[in-house]
Amino acid sequence: MAGMISVMLLAAGAFVGEPRAFEGERAVESDTTAVEPVTATTTTSTPATTTTTTTTTTATPAPTKDKAKPKRLPFPRLVIAGGLVLGPHTYGNEECRSEEARCETHGTFFGVGANVELRARIYKPLYIHLRSVVVGNAAPRDPVHRGLVGGGVGFGAYARRFFGRAEYLLVDTLGNDRFSRPFGDGRGGRDQWGHHAGLFSFGARFPFRQRLSAELWGGLMVGPRSTRSIPDEDDDRRTLLTFLAGINLAYDVIPARAH
Repeated sequence: MAGMISVMLLAAGAFVGEPRAFEGERAVESDTTAVEPVTATTTTSTPATTTTTTTTTTATPAPTKDKAKPKRLPFPRLVIAGGLVLGPHTYGNEECRSEEARCETHGTFFGVGANVELRARIYKPLYIHLRSVVVGNAAPRDPVHRGLVGGGVGFGAYARRFFGRAEYLLVDTLGNDRFSRPFGDGRGGRDQWGHHAGLFSFGARFPFRQRLSAELWGGLMVGPRSTRSIPDEDDDRRTLLTFLAGINLAYDVIPARAH
């Protein structure tokens, strides 16, 4: 009895002490596999670093245009102009002789000189002007008169490139009014000029600075009256139909107001 109890206690002890002593009905003699310790793996979460790139946009100012060149304003209020003038021109007395196979012309006039003009605006393109003229007689064939002086007042319309005008001239001759008769001796002829003339002219303007321009102009000069007398011949009374032309440099003394 006692031996049976001892066997039972030993069997119970073996079962309690070794739970894997029996696997099913097959006894496990030994467990040679070492139980490896379970190692806890710690996962470290590394926060992602976000790099923010800031792009700075520099506003490039729009290129500024060069300042516009000052424009020549139309219709200046006061202009002074002056330059070379040609005219008036008159034919002298001409006589030809066949036996001598030649002709002679005496008492001619061809003016070369200068003029000055003052021009004032009265309304937009409309102007009045004053002019003074002084010319010398450059005729090569026995000239009559040494020259001519005159003054005028006129009215005209002026655009940027072209202009037209009409004026009255008061003129007077300088020097001796006598000339030699063709194929004659001495100064037998005489040419007396009056004092009144009219001028109708047109011109072109060429601006080349803000207040400067060149002007090329010319026109018909009607007058003055001429009385040409030669001994033993009837007097030749006529109204001279000639020309007056010039090249001027004009300056805007008082330019137009900018609006």
